[in-house]
Amino acid sequence: MSNEVVQRQRRSRGRVWLFRLIILLVVYGVIELIAEGAMKIIHASGSVAMLHLWQKDVASGENVSDGAFETIHPYLGWVHNPQNPGAENVGSRKTPVNHLGFRDDGESVYHRADDVFIVGIAGGSVAFQFSWAAEELLKQKLADHPRVRGRRIQFVRLALSGYKQPQQLIAYSYLTALGAEFDLIINIDGFNETVLGIQENVISNTALSYPRSWHVRSIVIVDPRKSADTARLLHLRAKRQEMARDILASPLNWSPLMNLVWYLRDQKAHNELTDLRLEVSRSKRTSFIHHGPANSSSDAAVEEEAIAIWQRCSLAMHQLCRANGTLYLHVLQPNQYVPDSKPLTEFEKKKCIDPGGSVDLTVKALFPQLIEKGRKMKADGLAFSDQTPVFSAVMESVYVDPWCHFNEKGNRLLCEAIVPEILLLLDQQ
Repeated sequence: MSNEVVQRQRRSRGRVWLFRLIILLVVYGVIELIAEGAMKIIHASGSVAMLHLWQKDVASGENVSDGAFETIHPYLGWVHNPQNPGAENVGSRKTPVNHLGFRDDGESVYHRADDVFIVGIAGGSVAFQFSWAAEELLKQKLADHPRVRGRRIQFVRLALSGYKQPQQLIAYSYLTALGAEFDLIINIDGFNETVLGIQENVISNTALSYPRSWHVRSIVIVDPRKSADTARLLHLRAKRQEMARDILASPLNWSPLMNLVWYLRDQKAHNELTDLRLEVSRSKRTSFIHHGPANSSSDAAVEEEAIAIWQRCSLAMHQLCRANGTLYLHVLQPNQYVPDSKPLTEFEKKKCIDPGGSVDLTVKALFPQLIEKGRKMKADGLAFSDQTPVFSAVMESVYVDPWCHFNEKGNRLLCEAIVPEILLLLDQQ
């Protein structure tokens, strides 16, 4: 065979392979485009850059499991971990975690001084959001009072999302033990003590007085009878973390296809983790470690005890504040399920209420009792402020979800409503 023929054959084979390579690159490019489109369909912000942020959170352990930024606390049930703070925003404001585990932009322990007025905010998520959204307005409203004029107003946030009594009482006692001093404590609560205590704890066979969903939060505490199940949970968390680290270290981490594969695998592991957590939680329903002492078998007795815990804790906070020379205001939070408490907008009717649901039934059954007990506490000398009707003349939307939270306007209105009560306390001291 002549050299010319051999060369022609080689050129022909070369063109074939070049053609195959081009086809392969085109097909690969089409697959990458399809993968990119699929990511946007699966997730509204499904860009590679967004997934890389997600991967970094999982790889660091920040979002390797639900509540990964929480840590068990020996007195408070849980706080947030300053070494793994996660993200919890109020509006556009990112809330930091201080060295004690409270979401606060300052320290939790301050001492009284002539040039500072220290205000502690206690409660659950409503109080927590109020402490950020209404901070400047509350400072403005208090600044002109003779007792406050010329002093810097320092907020201290004792509230965390999910807290319920006796966590507020214990948080105040704990900070006092550390040397903290306050001029005023505002405790905003009512929803978590009733709805969450019954609809999350009692229904799951967890002690009413324990922190919210203690059976879930305490799952990281190993019951020696269930060590194998706990090991499986840790394995799945480690698997998610390893997959995130692998994709970040891969030279193909720019590829939509590779990121789509990672996303699908991560979601599968996340779902397995969720299912296993529920399975483990169900298997531990008789564990004292995870559920605590048994509740009353009577629904009526459970409801009565929920109200009593709320009342006893507020009275104890009032007495401790009085002993420490601190003003105390207990605010019963507004809620959309309280009858005739707000004319609901179309948005609120569609997005912020579940008629006949568990929240609706519990609020309607127990909030009237909170209001009545609050009146009695007020008659006995405790500063109690029933703010359930605060939105009764508001025609705009203020609620943002079907539980208890409201928007910036709602926080401003609540602030303006309780300021006269605070000023009255200052006048009386």
